[in-house]
Amino acid sequence: MSSRYTVALAVPADDAPLRARMAEDRMEGAIAVSFRREPSYFAGARVQGDATQVIKCVDTASGRIVGLGSRSTALAWVDGHARRIGYLADLRGAPDVRRGTLLARGFRLLRELHAHDPVPFYTTMIYEGNTPALESLTGARAGLPRYRDGGRVLTPALHLDLPHRALRVRGIEIARGEPVALPAIVAFLNRTLGARQFAPVYREQDFGAGRFAHLTARDFFVARAGGRIVGTLAGWDQCSIRQTHVERYSTSLALLRPLYNLAARLTPLKPLPAVGARIPYIYLACAAVENDNTILFRALLRHVCNVLRRGPWHYAIASLHERDPLAPVLAEYRRIAAAGRLFVVHYPEDAATVAALEPRIPYVEAGCL
Repeated sequence: MSSRYTVALAVPADDAPLRARMAEDRMEGAIAVSFRREPSYFAGARVQGDATQVIKCVDTASGRIVGLGSRSTALAWVDGHARRIGYLADLRGAPDVRRGTLLARGFRLLRELHAHDPVPFYTTMIYEGNTPALESLTGARAGLPRYRDGGRVLTPALHLDLPHRALRVRGIEIARGEPVALPAIVAFLNRTLGARQFAPVYREQDFGAGRFAHLTARDFFVARAGGRIVGTLAGWDQCSIRQTHVERYSTSLALLRPLYNLAARLTPLKPLPAVGARIPYIYLACAAVENDNTILFRALLRHVCNVLRRGPWHYAIASLHERDPLAPVLAEYRRIAAAGRLFVVHYPEDAATVAALEPRIPYVEAGCL
């Protein structure tokens, strides 16, 4: 089988078949979904790092891309210091090639890319329920790098339908961010999330047109005490570059959907999209509060959800590590539960570096996955 397939780096001319591969693959569950990159795969990959290389597997008989995976690099906070690390994502494979040798061949090319441009380690996320990926990647398979479990990252989709009672914190004002405040917002994020493990190093030039494309100062909600920033949370809408589509409902949900959507016409509930339609959601990004103050975070999240529910979105997708002291606040909302396992991926020669990592609480931006 292997002689029929070629493994190589993707180029801009591969954009359309890469997007087709993303659209064809789906994550199964009560609601099966596909993660898409319209109108440009490479534009959508911009949020994953400063530089991204895409490995493609092509069926030479048909010219179809049957598999892909990406390697990105970016600055992140590691043990309190800014370091360039890697991120592995977008591992996809057509069902008819998943049991062959193509995975190993793809990782051989990854090894070559790593040798030419080494980083101390990579991070990656494998969503819960993706048993094939967990078994294929984390079983110490020959030729693959080592996968070290970093715990669960909670990624619930909070319902943006029913209003919540506003919460007030004495001495705190919450307001929209303004362009003039961006330097102070960035400084606060790096000061606060820089204590987390693997959080991005935030830079002013990344917002709007850089890695945080379409996320501007106006998308931030900023909590201030006496004029000083003490908390941030942003709504990041990526629908113009990355989308999630409904591919299938379970039998029970398919039967329930007409009744639920009828109720949605008469109440603040948001309707369930049709099969094939895009799910209207927004990411909750840059979740940071001074001193991990859960009272402040609770008020900030409540404020943000009350504002966002008046927009076109049905869900707000959050991301906090299971050990994050702010994570219990997410459980106070109606939500579609979801989570993934964070892994630190490394080659044998970097085992000592990874073993020496401090046991800090990880932070992952869901919108950068």
